[in-house]
Amino acid sequence: MLVYIIFLSLIFLISIYFLKLLNSPVKKIKPWRLNNYQIKVLKAFSGTLLAELNDVEIESLLKTKTKIPIDPEKIREFGKFDLSKQDEFIELLINNLNMVLPEKSLSQLSKILTLFTIRPISFLLTGHMSPFYELSRKDREIVMQKWSKSYSIFRSLFKTFSRIILYTFWASENCIFNSTIGYPGPDPRINSRLYTDNLSKFPIYDFIQVPPEGLELQFDVVVVGSGAGGGVIAAQLAKAGYKVLVIEKGKYYHQSELTLTQLDSIVKLYEQGGMLASEGNTMRLLAGSTFGGGTTINGAVSFKLPNVVREEWASEGLDYFTTKEFDNSMDAVTERMGVSTKAIVHDEKNKIFIEGCKRLNYHYADAPQNTAGAEHQCGWCLFGCRYGEKQGSLMTWLKDARDSGAKFVQDCYVKKVLIKNKKAVGVEAIVGSDERKLIVYSKKVIVSCGSIHSPALLKRSGLKNKNVGKNLFLHPGMCISGTFPDKEIKSYYGTIVSSYSDIYYDVFEKTRGQHYGAKIQLAPLHPSYGATTIPWRSGLNHKQRMLQLNYHVPLLIIGRDKYSGSIDVDGDGKPRIHYTISNYDSRNITEGLISGVNILVAAGAKSIAVGFSELDEFVPTEDDPLQDPKLKSFIENIRKIGTKNCYIGSGHQMGTCRMGKDSSTSVVNPRGKTWEIDNLYVADASVLPSSLGVNPMITICSVAYSIANFIIQDDQRTGNI
Repeated sequence: MLVYIIFLSLIFLISIYFLKLLNSPVKKIKPWRLNNYQIKVLKAFSGTLLAELNDVEIESLLKTKTKIPIDPEKIREFGKFDLSKQDEFIELLINNLNMVLPEKSLSQLSKILTLFTIRPISFLLTGHMSPFYELSRKDREIVMQKWSKSYSIFRSLFKTFSRIILYTFWASENCIFNSTIGYPGPDPRINSRLYTDNLSKFPIYDFIQVPPEGLELQFDVVVVGSGAGGGVIAAQLAKAGYKVLVIEKGKYYHQSELTLTQLDSIVKLYEQGGMLASEGNTMRLLAGSTFGGGTTINGAVSFKLPNVVREEWASEGLDYFTTKEFDNSMDAVTERMGVSTKAIVHDEKNKIFIEGCKRLNYHYADAPQNTAGAEHQCGWCLFGCRYGEKQGSLMTWLKDARDSGAKFVQDCYVKKVLIKNKKAVGVEAIVGSDERKLIVYSKKVIVSCGSIHSPALLKRSGLKNKNVGKNLFLHPGMCISGTFPDKEIKSYYGTIVSSYSDIYYDVFEKTRGQHYGAKIQLAPLHPSYGATTIPWRSGLNHKQRMLQLNYHVPLLIIGRDKYSGSIDVDGDGKPRIHYTISNYDSRNITEGLISGVNILVAAGAKSIAVGFSELDEFVPTEDDPLQDPKLKSFIENIRKIGTKNCYIGSGHQMGTCRMGKDSSTSVVNPRGKTWEIDNLYVADASVLPSSLGVNPMITICSVAYSIANFIIQDDQRTGNI
């Protein structure tokens, strides 16, 4: 008992030390550099995660089952590969982190690496007095395996290093093992007629150039953000005759500039290069940070707002959402974006998923796509749609805005909304890495930065409403994967999500029927995604799973979260994300996860991996695998573990500037205007009053479309237009 108390005390002291260390003042450290000892630690982690296997392990690796045989010499070369010996990779990793992470994160990472060079601290973290880089590969592997199943601070360390190292290695353009695992790199059709025949149809955008001395501009409306909300409201207001400026903190990439390579695309198009995470590393978030926002990099899934959610919002005083007017807004949006299910062609992974649902009598259906009737067989669309088939903001709303006279600024960070006498009168911004100053004066300011950045901008601008940043919903998601060694699936080919299962396993009777629970969809398993969503268990297991990359069917379990997190800002006004999944939402998602396991088993998977480090893969051995006693035990263990130690992510961020009937519970009124400041509106995912339970793009567009109509109506009534 005494030993246990001492151990817990040490854990507590380590946690306090970490918190003080990580929250200490951040110095200007860019360009980020590491000393020799820190590099040794980073190499040691790299050489543990992608380790040189011994002869016995290589024999096991050679037995990895795949329908299409892999050259044994290539497998041996892969098995002998030691990432710690690749100096060029360490340089790539440092350069990439330097590009995508904020200084605070880089500073924290430097401090963590330093801890592993201090013997007493290293002992507390690893159980070994020697620095981490002096341990044997086996000892390092055992340390990381223990971390993955331990207290939250150790799990955070494990997630941090496994994510940044494996993600960067497998995403790199020149990854030497792409051919070994059968991955083609960019879409082989990248320069086919699918691209060349449509090249002249792709819209081209011009951007206002801000000179070194700065610039002042005057517009009727400035829209901050160009995604699902900003693009729509800019288009509608410009068409109504307003002089509109759209500001985007990311950059515009024409279809000809989309390389469809993993690392290049993710660094250019995603927030923090795909490495955005909540405080404490509890949740990985994927969010667009480019012209067109999330509509540029999403999977084209286009659901309307479910009726049960519309009724829920109406019951809270937002009657508009059950009106014919909102129906009209959704219809206008889906028509402009070419939403339908008519051209869907199911690829191999979707066919397998549907077959599993059929055998279990589970619900399944086609997922609507915004592809204007095109058979959009593109698993690379998460890296931008090079073929212009996906009808995101770039191809629709922003084009409409451009054609109606709207102007654009890119690579522009808005520091604050300018406020005078309780009225928004413009914005102050900086452009480019040299921070050229831009002042825009306007009659109205529309904040459409998304659920992470919109509340941060409002806070930087001095808004005091206590609800700013509250009610963050993330659709927490978990990926599970079934292996089908007899079928070459290549999940990154074909439509990303052409089918889904609407299984809402709400385990709580009080809220049953209110659309909480889990939706099951498919996902494309590009190497960087596969390496970071299929749990790392050992150097051998990781290499075995990557050799079978083309034989995985990945299911994404997405929860409609009932309980929320929040956004606040650091000393520089940058957003910090706080989110811990509640027990309620965890239990519901766990039931969805179990349904996903059953679907894969019914479809004939030979092994199933879930996002739990402490739970081994399930391998059916019975003729009827659904009756396998080991499956029952596997499911019981899933329920026992829950989502506590899981790889949880989010591709949908909602709330934080909530719409409501009064200022005590919301940030904006039912017409999108902030309660606190006149002429200041919010029109993006942040105004959504709750989580949706479906991919939110169409809802965001429809709400922004409605707010644009409200602005036009109000100005017509008051004579301001």
